[in-house]
Amino acid sequence: MRIGVDAHVLAGKFQGSRTYLLNLYNEVVKQSNPDDYVFFGHWGEQEAKPYGSNSKYINFQSESKLKRLTYQTSPMLKKNEIKLYHTQYISPLMVPCDTICTIHDVLFETHPQFFSKKEVLRNKILVRYSAQRAKQVHTVSQYSKNKIIELYGIPEHKVKVVPNGVDLSRFTPENKEESKALIEQKYGVRDFILTVGRIEPRKNHIALLNAYKILLEKNIPIGKLVIVGKPDFGFQSFFNRIEELNLKPYVQIIDSVDDEMLPHIYRAASVFVYPTFAEGFGIPPIEAMACGVPVVSSNSTAIPDVIGNAGLLIDPNDFIQISDSIFKIIQLDDKRKIVNEGYRQAKKWTWQSAASSYICSIKEIK
Repeated sequence: MRIGVDAHVLAGKFQGSRTYLLNLYNEVVKQSNPDDYVFFGHWGEQEAKPYGSNSKYINFQSESKLKRLTYQTSPMLKKNEIKLYHTQYISPLMVPCDTICTIHDVLFETHPQFFSKKEVLRNKILVRYSAQRAKQVHTVSQYSKNKIIELYGIPEHKVKVVPNGVDLSRFTPENKEESKALIEQKYGVRDFILTVGRIEPRKNHIALLNAYKILLEKNIPIGKLVIVGKPDFGFQSFFNRIEELNLKPYVQIIDSVDDEMLPHIYRAASVFVYPTFAEGFGIPPIEAMACGVPVVSSNSTAIPDVIGNAGLLIDPNDFIQISDSIFKIIQLDDKRKIVNEGYRQAKKWTWQSAASSYICSIKEIK
């Protein structure tokens, strides 16, 4: 069966849907026939093709989302004899074949306060429409699967969990001292508290600022607070809070990190903190665990299923609890137990396993 994949997101900003598509299909083409896959995206003439040379790559005719979702995609699928087309969140309005739609989460339904009104309205209409007419809906966690079934009325057998994963060849606890030296040289920070994620209200950076301020006032040696992520929707309140708490000298924002540097930043951290209000999965905590870093993370939505008992779970609304949990890890004389538990948990989430789940799912499509 010839399968088309909407890979336009690979040319976009670094986010979970990009990480998912890039890593999932890297493994899928290894476990199946790469000739079966056609990747539709924005491929530069000289750029290396991310899934190897055996698969076919087709350029979208323009970068317009409106054109891609209305009239440009259908003739391209027909011309390339695509029988099954894989999209994320929103499928084109008209296609000449069956579709798989990966919906990582429906947080715009359950937590609309963290999205713009325009985004909520668009997704409530188009994501629902895409899910209800898809041959299969894929999602990344049992939590998200349950919500999709509940909100969209999709039969359970049509919703498949194809989870996120971590690349254990890149995210590894080895050579920590080398990573610490590299990050200190490049960014001037060492033994810091780390969080990774776009700066937006849903990620709850303000609670982390409040928790960090408590630790500073207690004169606890914690190093800087390093945030890897670009400002996004509703970011101004975060920067205002930095000013209000007089934290500007203590907070370092790294808004652009390439795939090679990110594991080094994880390995150089003392503690990873992820106080998010809501996630469909949550990749950063397991990447941190794979790098041998203790994790403090929220007890909400899909996070407990992902990190299990291998990290300290906190109420994202309670910054005092966040502060206490960070301190609990910092004051440990021997962190080997929590580090080893974290690494074992991270090993449960591999892209090889995700690819196997994907291949098994599409074999059910008649």
